[in-house]
Amino acid sequence: MTRFLHIITIFLLLSLLQSCGTPRRLSKASLADAVWTFSQTHPDGFTLDIRTLTEPTEGISVAYAATQNSHGREALDAVVSHATAHEGFVGGWLDTSDSLYYFDSVRLFPEDSLEAAVNFGKANFQKSIYRLSTGEEILLKKNVEFVSPTNLIIMYDPEIGKGPLLSAVQSYGAKIIYEYSIISGIAIKVPGDIIQAIAFFARVKGVTAVDRDHIYHLTDPVKPRLEVR
Repeated sequence: MTRFLHIITIFLLLSLLQSCGTPRRLSKASLADAVWTFSQTHPDGFTLDIRTLTEPTEGISVAYAATQNSHGREALDAVVSHATAHEGFVGGWLDTSDSLYYFDSVRLFPEDSLEAAVNFGKANFQKSIYRLSTGEEILLKKNVEFVSPTNLIIMYDPEIGKGPLLSAVQSYGAKIIYEYSIISGIAIKVPGDIIQAIAFFARVKGVTAVDRDHIYHLTDPVKPRLEVR
């Protein structure tokens, strides 16, 4: 029976492709229909490239927070719309506790970029991420820090001053977030590859340290402390 349903799913997807040409030319509603049909034979979950209607076999799948808690066919249009505007991947899985099928717009990281995938997952408040090649679920711990994908903390020699550093920030196209007053340092937001940015600013005259900004997400309520006078 499962094999029969799988054959029917493939037939329906091929029918959509033949009638509309390629997945890129399908309307968002038709793409959502195709994803929904695909999900009916994949109760254990899937990651689907909606540009080709194929399943990638490698990569680390991480969901966006923007499409979290989207379930049922009625939520798929918004998920597909987000995926179309971003990486073009949709993930889905059946929650047996409530019998609802959940969908997410997901980002796919190379399997050798686990740190980046973990940081992205934490930034999007995900409980876990998935390695496609092995089917491994990687749980993300709560109340732990993640490394900002865009922000750097840069320290400089006060005797040289911040002049060369500020010029480098402008030439790189970065944005100053904060200038510290009690230490010789600044916080910046950089465009593009942050690893390349670290290497660039480390070579600037007077720079003594370049570190990625660390941020904490607390999942437990913060309890007020008694004021000590």
